[in-house]
Parts: sequence; structure tokens; C-alpha cells
Amino acid sequence: MKHSKRMLLLSVLGAVFLCAVLIIPSLGKSPGQTEDERFAAFTRELFLQEISSNTMTLHYTLAAPSAYGVKDAPVTFGLYSAKSKAGAAAALENMLETLSGFSRPDLSEGSRLTYDILEDQLPRELALSAFPYYEEVFSPSLGAQAQLPVLLAEYAFYSEADIQNYLSLLSQLDTYYDSLLEYERERARAGFFMSDETADAVITQCRDFIAGPKDHFLLSTFEDRLDALDFLTEEEKNAYTASNRTAVFGHVLPAYETLIQELTKLKGTGTNPYGLCYYDRGADYYAALAACTTGSGRSMDEIISLLDEQLSQSLHAMADLLKAHPDLPAAASQTMEILDPLYILETLEEKIKEDFPAAGTVSCQVKYVDPSLEDYLSPAFYLTPPMDRMEEHVIYINPAGGYDGLSLFTTLAHEGYPGHLYQTVCENSVNPDPVRRLFYFGGYVEGWATYVEWLSYSYTPLDPDMAALLSANASVSLGLHARADAGIHYEGWTPEDTARFFARYGIKDAEAVHSIYQAVLQDPGNYLKYYLGAIEILDLRRQAEEALGARFSAKEFHTFLLSAGPAPFPVLERYMREWIAAHEKSTDPAA
Repeated sequence: MKHSKRMLLLSVLGAVFLCAVLIIPSLGKSPGQTEDERFAAFTRELFLQEISSNTMTLHYTLAAPSAYGVKDAPVTFGLYSAKSKAGAAAALENMLETLSGFSRPDLSEGSRLTYDILEDQLPRELALSAFPYYEEVFSPSLGAQAQLPVLLAEYAFYSEADIQNYLSLLSQLDTYYDSLLEYERERARAGFFMSDETADAVITQCRDFIAGPKDHFLLSTFEDRLDALDFLTEEEKNAYTASNRTAVFGHVLPAYETLIQELTKLKGTGTNPYGLCYYDRGADYYAALAACTTGSGRSMDEIISLLDEQLSQSLHAMADLLKAHPDLPAAASQTMEILDPLYILETLEEKIKEDFPAAGTVSCQVKYVDPSLEDYLSPAFYLTPPMDRMEEHVIYINPAGGYDGLSLFTTLAHEGYPGHLYQTVCENSVNPDPVRRLFYFGGYVEGWATYVEWLSYSYTPLDPDMAALLSANASVSLGLHARADAGIHYEGWTPEDTARFFARYGIKDAEAVHSIYQAVLQDPGNYLKYYLGAIEILDLRRQAEEALGARFSAKEFHTFLLSAGPAPFPVLERYMREWIAAHEKSTDPAA
């Protein structure tokens, strides 16, 4: 599945507020200070404390931390343990108590939105703290061992201090992984260690990572970044190159060797080869995870009904198209010959102008996943730039995805225009409170990218009916995965149950279904946030269309959604009702 850099960071480094119990600014009001100023001081302090506690988060959030008042922040990967999670829970409770001390009516419009987002999201984060051992930090796709190398390879050098911090991080990678391994041992003792099949996948991945060390991509990418710098002499570049080699061979590769050894020792201690619901309170955890990562306000039973309903609608849409155009299957082999990613991005940027608001001009690089990671990373992902350096963007393509012209086109719509890249630029353009960047609103972010990916079929040169058929088919494909996600983890589907489910839709390849089962097993809620997020956005659009009728404008709806988000969906729905009311008033001739 496709995913954004923000997901990468939060997966690798833990959920927000895991470092310590934060010191919340006093509720006392200074002389002449307004409630809005007091709230802004609270969110600013919260933002600065949190990003200062983790160098990777800090670097990927701010290119120039000192301009925001961040000075002398420790160089660290942060903490991740059951103890740190307990500290996170205390911090969240502290924040909720502090938040309750503000007078919402006395806040500005922007601050009220931030207040509402915090009020909705913080309890979602807090609910997860009751399950300290349920999260897997070494999953094959979203685990630290898979994602940290990519983030390190993309660690930008804006100054010489960045180079020094990067090398310091490399030298800490072995001790950081040791802490994650201790957490894994605690999970094993509590009966939560991964299945043998998952362990084998992670171990194989680690072996692939350390194969061919002389040509390792953490060596080549470092040298490439140094070569592009004009503030270092050749002697300095050579010295840093030598330091990087020392860190890679002395800390990074040994860290992966240790992972192999220790995970091999733990293999066999897993007690559950099935979904989360087979653990004690596992269904409750999955429900809390779904609520937090999707941002939906619905219960799990409501979510499952919604998934089934959307699947049915998409299947009926396909059936109606095939009935009206029986020649479509014969044309299903239509392909697009365009394989130039940058040309596709330029085409999409132009095509979306009618339905989406204008965004700032930015540059984008398209890179390809290193061969050692191809089998484990997503087909594609977008790396969000720092909030103070929004001009440069990177999209990674995984060659293992086997892209043809059409799949590359829709993938770049998801990752680029009007997907992640475009959404990020639009978000930044309204200057949201930085504290909102501390949260990963997966349902909104991935839901938006999925929603526009489905729309992007209409931007291809394909026949409109064929485009509609392929879009509905893409929805069904993702919907089946999302339904299996809920089925396996909440309803207790076994591999046999899952095979019977997919067989009903004509998918009977045993190996393919097994792969799906394992992917869902290893990353609970991953497919759900994409599909449910897109459905929630479609539902918001339906409500707006019904309320506004002929006055509805796709561009205006998208403008509202991009300006208000990312946020949990109950918050978005509340603000959309206000937007609709204001729109109706402004277009009412009698007003």
C-alpha cells in the first residue's frame, strides 16, 4: 500500500507524546493576555517540547529549528518502551486537563479548530495507552528495521550541524534497536511476540539489508548528499565520508546482525498466529486502534456495515457499467504508454485545475527504492518536507510494484497531484497551528489520497466508461483488503475464513490469499485507514451535494476539506455543516 512519510515517522519512532510527561505551561493569564494568546502559548510550548525530544521528528518537521526557538536539543531517537508509553499516557491526561481550562468561545476561529481537533484526538490517543504490548515495532513493512533506513537515506543536510547530528544518530542505532529488542522481550513474556512466519520475514529482511556491505546504499546516498553541498571543502567531505563508513560498519550493520540473532532467539514464543481479537481484549485494542488511526467517529459494528455497503455499491456500479457496455471487458487490456513520472505529475497538475484549488509551485524528485528493501516497502510513498521548507518534495517508487503506465499514473495521483504532495502544500498554505503536525491523521491523509486516486482515472486518456469501471474495480480491490482487515482482527477470521471470503469474489489463488492474510496480520488497521478514510470523505461530499444541490461545487468542497484538515472526521463534519450553512446564506438571493 502507498503511504506517506508522516506515517513512516510515527511508525518508527512511536506514537505522539511517548517521550516523557510534558511540562504544560501554566493556565495563569498574564496581564493583558487574551484567551487566544494563552492558548497559542500552550500549543507552541507543547509543539516545541515534543519535537525537541526526538531528532528524527525534529529534523523532518523543521529545517531550521533555531528559528522556532529550538536550541541545544539532544541528538536522540527518543524512547520506546512500556515505561515510556506509561509516561505518554500521563502526558495525555495532563494535556486534556489543561485543554479543559480554556474557554473555547473566547478563541479565534483558527484556535477553535485546533482546540476541537485536540479535544477529539487526545482521547483516541489515550485509549491506546491501555494496551502497552499490542503494537509490533518490527513488522515487515512498517517496522523500524524497514523504514528507518529510508528516513536516514533521505536525511537532508541543510547545515554542517545536520551532518554531525546524522552521524551521531547512526552511532546510536545499535543502542536504539537494543531498546526496541528489550520491548520485544517484554512483549514475548506477556505473550504478544509475533508469529513465526512474521519473524522469518523480518529476519530475512535484515539479512538482505546487510548483504553486499561494500555497496550499501547508506554509503552511496551519504556521499551523494555531500557532493551536492557547497559549504564543505573536499577535505571535510572526505573526513565525513570516512566517519560515515565507520558508523555504518561499526553500528548500523552490527545492529541488524543483533536483530537477526535476538529475533531468532525469540522465534517460537509467539502464542497467536491469528488476528488481534484472539488476544485478551484484542478486539477492544483493534477498535481503539481503528478509532485513532482512521479518525472515524463510528463504532466497529457501524464501520463494518459501512465497508460492506460501499463494497456492494462499487460492485453494483461495475455490474451496471458492464451491462450497459458489454464490450468493456474486451477493451480492458487498454494501456497507457506514458512511463515518465515527472511528465505524469505535470499532466496531473494541469488536469486537476477545474476541480481543485490552486497550490503553490514546488519541485518534486522521483526516486526508486533500494533493491535491498524492494520486497518489504510499500509500492510507493511520499516524503513530507519540513514545514519551513515546503519547496522540495520526494516521491519514492518501488520497482517491485511492477508498474505499467496506468498504475503509475494513479499511483502518482495518490502520492503527488492531487494526493499527498498537493494536500501537504495546501495544508501548509493555510498556516495551521504547528501542534497539529504532531498527530498522524491517517484516515484523512490516506483517505484523501485514496479518494483522489479513484478520481484520477477520469484524468487518463481512457474511455470514460472504462475509466469508471477501473476506478470502481480499484475501490473493490481495496475494499476487500479493508474488510479482511476488520474481519481478521475484530471478528476473528481464520485463514480458512479469509479464503472463503475472497472466494466469494472470485479470488481463489491460495498463495495470493495467504499473502493478503499475512499482510493484514502484520499491520493491523493499515488497509482500513485507506478505505474507511476515503468512504468518510465520500460521505462528507454526499452530504454537501444533497444540502447544496445545484450550488455544489467540487472545487469549493475540496477547498473546504483541504483548509480544515487533516483532522478527525467528526470535527470535519461539524465544520462542514457550518460551511454549508454559510454557503447557503451567501448564495441565497433573499439574504
